[in-house]
Amino acid sequence: MNLSRIDLAQSLRRPQFAPLLLPVLATALVAHALIFAPLPLSWRAGAALILTGLLPGLLLVEWLVGSRAEAPLDAWERTLYSVGAGTSILVVGMLLLSYLPGPIVRWQTFALFDTILLVLILGVALRPTSSESATTLDEWPPLWPTVPRGWLLAAIISLLLVAGFLRFYSLDYSEFQGDETRVLLRTAEAIQGLEDTLMIHKKGPAEILLPSSIYSLVDRLNEVSARLPFTLLNMAGLLAIFLLGWRMFGAVAGWSAAMILALDGYFVGFARIVQYQSMVFCLVVLTVLILYRLVRTPRLLPNYLTLAAIFLGTAILSHYEGALAAIPGAFLLFMLWRRGTSLARLGRAMIAPLLIGAAILASFYVPFVLHPSFATTYDYIAGSRIGSTFPYNNLEDFWIRTTLYSTTYYLVLMIGVTVLGLARVYWRNLPRPLAWAAIVLLVGGLVMSFIRPSWLVIGGTDHTWLFFALALAGAWFAPRLTPEERTAWLWFGIAAIFMLFFTLLPNTHVYGFIIGWALAVGMVIGAGYQALARAISLPRARLVGGALAALLILLFGNYAAWYFTLGDLEVLRNWRTLRPPGYWVSYEMPIGRSIFGFPLTNGWKAVGVLYADGVLDAPFEVHGKEPVADWYTRGQVYCPRDHVYYLWHDAVEPGDQSYHRGVRQQIEKDGYQLFGEITVNDQPRLAIYKMSDAPLTPQLFAAEEYAPRFDAELSGPIFEMDGPTAVPQIQKPVDFRFGDPVHGNSIRLIGYTLEGQDNVPGGAVHLTLYWQTDAPVEPAYNVFAQVVDRSDDYKAGQADGEPACNNYATYAWQPGETIADRYYIPLAADARPGTYTLLIGMMGKEGNLEISTADGTLLGGAIGIDEVRIAQP
Repeated sequence: MNLSRIDLAQSLRRPQFAPLLLPVLATALVAHALIFAPLPLSWRAGAALILTGLLPGLLLVEWLVGSRAEAPLDAWERTLYSVGAGTSILVVGMLLLSYLPGPIVRWQTFALFDTILLVLILGVALRPTSSESATTLDEWPPLWPTVPRGWLLAAIISLLLVAGFLRFYSLDYSEFQGDETRVLLRTAEAIQGLEDTLMIHKKGPAEILLPSSIYSLVDRLNEVSARLPFTLLNMAGLLAIFLLGWRMFGAVAGWSAAMILALDGYFVGFARIVQYQSMVFCLVVLTVLILYRLVRTPRLLPNYLTLAAIFLGTAILSHYEGALAAIPGAFLLFMLWRRGTSLARLGRAMIAPLLIGAAILASFYVPFVLHPSFATTYDYIAGSRIGSTFPYNNLEDFWIRTTLYSTTYYLVLMIGVTVLGLARVYWRNLPRPLAWAAIVLLVGGLVMSFIRPSWLVIGGTDHTWLFFALALAGAWFAPRLTPEERTAWLWFGIAAIFMLFFTLLPNTHVYGFIIGWALAVGMVIGAGYQALARAISLPRARLVGGALAALLILLFGNYAAWYFTLGDLEVLRNWRTLRPPGYWVSYEMPIGRSIFGFPLTNGWKAVGVLYADGVLDAPFEVHGKEPVADWYTRGQVYCPRDHVYYLWHDAVEPGDQSYHRGVRQQIEKDGYQLFGEITVNDQPRLAIYKMSDAPLTPQLFAAEEYAPRFDAELSGPIFEMDGPTAVPQIQKPVDFRFGDPVHGNSIRLIGYTLEGQDNVPGGAVHLTLYWQTDAPVEPAYNVFAQVVDRSDDYKAGQADGEPACNNYATYAWQPGETIADRYYIPLAADARPGTYTLLIGMMGKEGNLEISTADGTLLGGAIGIDEVRIAQP
């Protein structure tokens, strides 16, 4: 097409385009305004997601498959595809921005996504129009007329109410926890421009990139705004599994699968944290939905395969387990061929999708594989997660963990319905005697697997996986199964066997097979409902099914609400006293590792504000999770080596309570005095201890009074941490070279900051040194910093150790990076008044490194960089 102004103007006036153009442009303008408006962070975050995700996704779907008469989309499907496409565009766009040198600044994010919007608008406008009139596909008919309107409204409203309440209510209560803060610290580093932050994450980059669009545009991040995109994707995943199940097995099956996941504790917990699981969930289901659509109606084959490739590539950018979509995906592609799509046509249709999917994956994984940290990540995953001595047997861990997340009754019900489903498969495909034998063996093997896990240990190797593989093989290879049924059993079964028996530590990663499991269970429930309707009539079946569904929603929803949604109760932390009655468990104490999403607040924002105000003025040690402390104190004062304060706080794991009490008792025995306590809802939660010779009067700090100020003033992305930094806060630039003639090292001191230059005896000097290296540093060196009177070498204060509070040894330094290296130098209480030299140097096993100026003038093994003046108090 000739891209003239006349042709473009004509294109923009096309009937199928005009209804889309104005709403998109108007929404984009409103989103721009809302981002800058003085509104709550959650509103501004929503506007950022609309601008960087939803609108581009809507246009991409419109360009690829929308408004095509030969393959029409309904509003539900279009919206879900738009959410998935928008997520992909957002993630890939922010990934590309992260590769630019320097920090990611607001105008860059606006420029990129505004450009993407304009390009997609032009793409839709210039897309050739279809000469066909809109038709209804017999193979993919509209769903709405297939069920009574009242039932449909009740189904959708009940799903949205239950899932929405469990996911959105009190989303702001819980502070960020361990893995969340690791993600957010990486997000801040990416915005700051730290080059390697995505490469050293040990997981896919998408969970970092998704909140980075909000962070870069809004310039602030709190618990709700950071979690919002993950919560929304979780909700979209539920609607997608509803649609997929409906298309495959009917409305009851789809609704049941979606409600199962709406009530599942794993999915509730993941929806309430900044983690990748909700992204994988949504994108994997959308990938399967598209491929199933093509099996039913192979129209616009290259276009839909391209969309599926975009979703799958982004799912794998989220986490490696996104590749589990290949299980149902490969089978559905096989069915596409079996149903008449020639290999030649399928091959031609897959060229562009394969290239686009490969490009998405290569955009991160090629530089990642070439990065030095790849070997560390590979060893971590292969050695600590997958392992090498399979098969394993993780049924006990799965039982304990899942009954904590979702109740014993939930797990027993899921297993029971699965057994009924497999029994139904055996009954349809085997002679009656063999079917009965298979059912008895299935039930007996399951009971043995859980009450006597070692029943298939042979020669020291656990072969329980063989029983499960044989039991499920009956569903995988049974001849009298529909492709839809086989898809569900393959998706659930292969993923479950891999996770439970061929993964060393699956932990909460079992959610990956629960997606397919929910679909399979929904399928069985749908078939059971149909049988019930034939037996007692449809109206009575509706009454019985509705009553049973309401009872189960109440049973499981009540549990999920107590543990996840009613955050201020912190039921898991108070498990001994507050857990809801009537929910039987098989253990005395819940599992204490790798549990996520349970609410906990200790008042960390108050600690951050107290440091900002100088009420706390020295490094601290914490016995809990350091990334939480790094995030809320903005990464500046956590240093076990030099600490003056010791922060004690509660943990979410109830089994660790006695350990934490013991830590607190040991802190007090070691001579620390209680400086103050942070209270949450008037209850002491975080204790601040201080090493002090003088008696202290403990103070109380109410977390609720400090949280608004932290969110408004201290939650920005630009802050400096020990170690590699892209935002060095250098007050005084210098250029000194530290060289070891034996090893040929060349380390540069490029600047420093100094606080406490005018001081008193008993005070402290805060020093930050900024280092760079021109080449890899082989041995480890210690840094020393001394406050010395050069006239007689009297030392008023001293600090030394490995750089970055012993956490970033010189042999780990990378050429070109800047390292922030902080030192807290306490001054002697009896230090004599006078003017002192601040002396620094580096020392190794063979002595001090020689220091020189940029022009090569030798200065010796120590250099005075500034003065410290001590006066009479």
